[in-house]
Amino acid sequence: MFPAIRRAMRSLSIQVVAAFVGVIIATAFISGIPAYRLIRLELEQQAWMHVLDGAQTTRALFDAEKNRLSDMAALTAQRPTLQRLLREEDSTELNEYLLVFQTDTGLDILVIRDSSGNVLSGSQWSPLPYSQDASFYMLSDPEPALALIASQSIYDPQTSELLGHVTVGAFLNDAFLRQLEDQTGLGQSIIMGGQRVATSLPDTPAMIDPLMVEQAAALTKGEVCVAEQKDACYYVVLQSLTDSRGRDVAQVEAALPVNKLLVTERRALDTLILAALLIAVICSTLGGLYARRLTSPLRQLTFAARNISRGDFITPVPVPREPDEIATLAHALEESRVNTYRALDDLSQARAWLDTLIQSVIEGIVTVDQQGKITSFSQGASRITGWARKAALGQPLDDILKPVEQDKPLRNLIPSNGTMRQISVMTAQGRTATLAVTGAKLKPPNGGTRQTVLVFRDMTEEEAAQRLRAYFLANISHEFRTPLSALNASVELLIDEIEDFSVAERWELLNSIHRSGKGLQTLIDNLLESSKIEAGRFSIRCRPTDLNDIIADATQTINPLLERRQQTLSVTEPMGLQDVDVDPTRMAQVLVNLLSNASKYSPVGGPIDLIVEWADDHLLRISVADRGPGISPADQASLFRRFVRLDAQDGTQYGVGLGLSVVKAIVEEHGGAVGVDARQEGGSIFWFTLPLKGD
Repeated sequence: MFPAIRRAMRSLSIQVVAAFVGVIIATAFISGIPAYRLIRLELEQQAWMHVLDGAQTTRALFDAEKNRLSDMAALTAQRPTLQRLLREEDSTELNEYLLVFQTDTGLDILVIRDSSGNVLSGSQWSPLPYSQDASFYMLSDPEPALALIASQSIYDPQTSELLGHVTVGAFLNDAFLRQLEDQTGLGQSIIMGGQRVATSLPDTPAMIDPLMVEQAAALTKGEVCVAEQKDACYYVVLQSLTDSRGRDVAQVEAALPVNKLLVTERRALDTLILAALLIAVICSTLGGLYARRLTSPLRQLTFAARNISRGDFITPVPVPREPDEIATLAHALEESRVNTYRALDDLSQARAWLDTLIQSVIEGIVTVDQQGKITSFSQGASRITGWARKAALGQPLDDILKPVEQDKPLRNLIPSNGTMRQISVMTAQGRTATLAVTGAKLKPPNGGTRQTVLVFRDMTEEEAAQRLRAYFLANISHEFRTPLSALNASVELLIDEIEDFSVAERWELLNSIHRSGKGLQTLIDNLLESSKIEAGRFSIRCRPTDLNDIIADATQTINPLLERRQQTLSVTEPMGLQDVDVDPTRMAQVLVNLLSNASKYSPVGGPIDLIVEWADDHLLRISVADRGPGISPADQASLFRRFVRLDAQDGTQYGVGLGLSVVKAIVEEHGGAVGVDARQEGGSIFWFTLPLKGD
């Protein structure tokens, strides 16, 4: 009998009867707590708004006081008696007049200066600055205080002669702040250097809490700071007061006592707690504890089910001993959670691994559905095409990758499975890219329609490099043959007919041999340096060297070429140029390459400028300016790459495109930079910088 009764008591249908106890208790708190919070928020909001409005009113009253003092200074400067006394320079009558005037106007400060700035009256305020606009001024003698002052110049109305200056002011003392309190309803204090120098608040400490100042300074618009002083609590707003230069000299503190507000909040909270405790006692008497114990497993199971529905498969499901229905359901839910977690973990690891593989592949991978729209776009595809993944997804493939010089869209150019095809397309930046494309048709694992998978690799640089190498090999023989032919011809003439040549003709042939040899030497030097750079064995040996020696060496090397083309070279450099820490041989090679290019691409008889100047205290800038055809911005970007060269004015092509790449490598190895600018008078300016090491 007893086991049957015990099983009946475990039944969920019997336990639900006791659930009303929990409902009653929950209702009391659910209805009471929001009401308390609403009342509290409303009271605090009203107090905050009152403080902020009072702070704005305080600022407006200070502005009004500024305007009053500015007007008072202007009216004082226009008084005929004062102007007359200043013209007559009667100091005794002037002091008597100002004493009566200050008494009548109630001014705390009245200072008169002559046109030279010397104080004629009010000498105790001689340090006061002259400021036509009203501003705050901090006084420290005999004790810290703050004054609001304004100044005005005094002119003779007939001759417009400057007679002097007048400065008026008022102390911001306790009496003034009490007037502010009457008008704003807030306690007012003046704070200087963390100390209250004047206040309308009773029993207020002179020093204030620095933490409170920091908190108030960090508050944004619409917020206030809570400050506790002795037995009182205030809502506080701090505002800065600035002098004529805009510097903070003091702060005005607007404070609202909120003790009554706190008392009201405590009473409301006490009432709510008392009511809740009373309801809890009554409900517990009716069986609340028993109901809570019986419904606790169901609440735990509900909470676990919600976690699972939100994707939390880590937190285990609590399995209660009773009731039987909930225990059975909890066991089943826990088993389902464990199995689902294992399956999702396996799928997550597999997907993460697959995504990592796809994103790490340098080639681009794109999938396209049957409508020709992109369904996935890898990181490699973004890098190659210039299209962002978000911008490409969902767009037609033919709009993202447009074939160049092809009448068919890209979808019709995709090769079949297992084959590759090179296709030139337009990137997002308008650049032509050659892609090696392979394609395949696959069916997604979710059973959807077949999609086309494209895998492509950027072949643009490889093709360009192959073309440049072919171009280099095709032209290197010509570059060697030309100076060798001239060299051999000159030598043969000297051997066969040296006796018949005059001294001038012999020197001309020797100069031709010298020029050919120097040209071969420059070409070979550039080839050797380019090979070292490509092999990663390029290095420099720096030592302190006179830059003039390097320039002289380069000029001597390039002089035969300049003489042949009837060109002049001018060198400009600063006075007192110190030694530079460079590799002199390599730096001379840089100058030779730049000067030879300037000579080749400048017209015959044209001048060439070599300019050495200071870019800053620790950086030299060396420029070579020619009078050539100039270089387009599109060519400037690739000009310092290997095998890149331009045509001269007459259409002749010079060199194999190695000189500027060697220049760039040598300069950057020295820690400098290299570049080219357009010359306003026509031509180009090739420049490089050399950093100077400190002493």
